[in-house]
Amino acid sequence: MKTVQNPTQYFFEQSNNPSTEYLPKINEFASKLLNQKQCVLCKNDYNMKDRLPRILIHCGHTICTACLTNFYRNRRVRCPLCLKLIKHLDSVDRLPINHTIFTRMSDDINNKSKLHGGTEVIDPQQYLFTQFQQSALQSQKARQQQQNTYPQVDPDSGLEFCEFHTDRVKHFFCMKHKVTCCRICSEMIHQKKDCIVVDLYEIDDVPQFLKEAYQLNEENNNNQQLNQRREDMGFIQDCEQNDGENQFNDDDLEDEFEDNSIQSI
Repeated sequence: MKTVQNPTQYFFEQSNNPSTEYLPKINEFASKLLNQKQCVLCKNDYNMKDRLPRILIHCGHTICTACLTNFYRNRRVRCPLCLKLIKHLDSVDRLPINHTIFTRMSDDINNKSKLHGGTEVIDPQQYLFTQFQQSALQSQKARQQQQNTYPQVDPDSGLEFCEFHTDRVKHFFCMKHKVTCCRICSEMIHQKKDCIVVDLYEIDDVPQFLKEAYQLNEENNNNQQLNQRREDMGFIQDCEQNDGENQFNDDDLEDEFEDNSIQSI
C-alpha cells in the first residue's frame, strides 16, 4: 500500500534540484505558519476520531472537529479566530479535512506500525474518500427527514423552516405584513419601500419581540375595524337622513299633483 506524501514535501522532491539540506528549514517554516500537531483553540493533539483537522473554507483556518462542533449553530459556524461566517452548512463533517496534517498523522501511524513489525494501517486516500461519502449520506438523510416531517421547527432558534425553501429558517420578520420569512422570500416579496425587515438572529428575546409585534398588529387591526364601523354608521345615518328628505319631497310632489289635478277639473 502506497502512502500519500505530504504535498509540500512531494513538490519539493519533484523540483529540478532536490536537496535534503533545505527540508528541515521548509518544515520549520511550515510549522510556524500552521501548527500541524495541535488545535490552535483547545491545544489538544489532532487525531483520527473526534479531532480531525478541518479547514474553514472562508478564511483557511484549521481547527479540530470537536471545537467546531461547539461553534456550530443554525447550520452556520463562525471562525473563532477571525469571526468569518460560513452559512448553509449541513454539518461540521462537510468541512474539508486538512490533507497536510492528515497525511502527517497517517504517516506517523503507519511508521509506528512498521516499527513493530506490522503493515500500513491507514490508506489516506481511501480514508478521506470514506469520510466524504459518510458526510454526504448524513446530509442527504437530514434533508429527507426535514422534508418528511415538515413543518419543522429549528431546535436551536425555535423558528420554523420555510414552506417554500425547506432548507432555510424563517429568521426574518416583516414589520408591515407581520410575517416571518426566509432570506429568499424576504428578497423576493418584502423588498418594497414601506417594508421594514428585521433579522431575528439579531434579536435577544425573539418570542417577546414577536409577541409585541403581533399584539401591536392586533391593536392596529382593531382600530381599523373600529374606524370602519364608524364610517359605516355615518354612512347609514346619512342614508336615513336622505331617505327622510326624499320622503318629504315625495309628499310635497303628491300634494302639488293633487292641487294641479283639482284646478284642471
